[in-house]
Amino acid sequence: MFFLRSFFIIILSTAGISYASIQNKILVNVGNNQIITSYELKNRIKTILILNNKELTQENVNRTKKEALNFLINFKLKKEEVVKFKIIANSKSVSDYLENVSSSYNTDKNGFKRIFEENNLNYNLFLDGIETEFAWQQLILSSYRDKIIVNEEEIDKELNKVIKNQKKSEEYNLAEIEIFLENNSNDKIKIEEIKNQINEIGFENVAIKYSKSLSSLEGGNLGWIASQALSNIILNTVKQMKPGDVSEPIIKSETALFIKLLDKRKIEFGDINLKRMKGQMISQRKNELLNLFSSSYLSKIKNNTLIQYNE
Repeated sequence: MFFLRSFFIIILSTAGISYASIQNKILVNVGNNQIITSYELKNRIKTILILNNKELTQENVNRTKKEALNFLINFKLKKEEVVKFKIIANSKSVSDYLENVSSSYNTDKNGFKRIFEENNLNYNLFLDGIETEFAWQQLILSSYRDKIIVNEEEIDKELNKVIKNQKKSEEYNLAEIEIFLENNSNDKIKIEEIKNQINEIGFENVAIKYSKSLSSLEGGNLGWIASQALSNIILNTVKQMKPGDVSEPIIKSETALFIKLLDKRKIEFGDINLKRMKGQMISQRKNELLNLFSSSYLSKIKNNTLIQYNE
């Protein structure tokens, strides 16, 4: 169970308010209809720190503030879109996710909710964020379903080339953790914190708690993936790893990716293995396209929305 270890009067410098203030101010206007209040920002910062078992200090608040505000802006934009298109999150997916998160804190869903109550956090805001994210994923899938096209002829050519050059292939059983970066000095601190958490509570629990990837629902587990289905940078990374190893972060434009090699094996080429390998490659390409469309959609609505920061 996570509790506040200390009590401080924390000043949110960009908002110009303190935790002791009883006034709920509007900090950001997002478009014409959405607002972010000081209460929401304070609640989000405290939620991040308490669920990460971090003390509520001025330094930790300052370090978390930008991440919390970016989350809230993206949440408001996504929320407006899913409401506009009347998309409702799949209740079972949300429930399964909450069960996984709760188990990572050695409790059930009721116990997880009590963590919020005991620390004076708004559980409903947390739940709304989870439901909105699942609804957003459904929106992206339905909006771009016809554009998620993989050229199977190209994949067949890749497979034939591999078969011609070798009789066996390798498969890797992988797990992942993907976190957002801010492209500033806080990124190094955040990466070190993830490394420490992996050592303390294990890769699977860290994936459930912190990873932005859909695989977080399964503890980051990606299952067995043929080497041909992996990007060059990931393949070159896992080739140097032994089962049980965790990679150094693979830095992308806005995220850092940690890979864990659970196991690896050689496979003979045959009809069954080739079909499975082809399916893995198609699935991997589709996931890459979905992530690309999701980022593109969010960037588009963000660029077309007036986001006004209030003094």
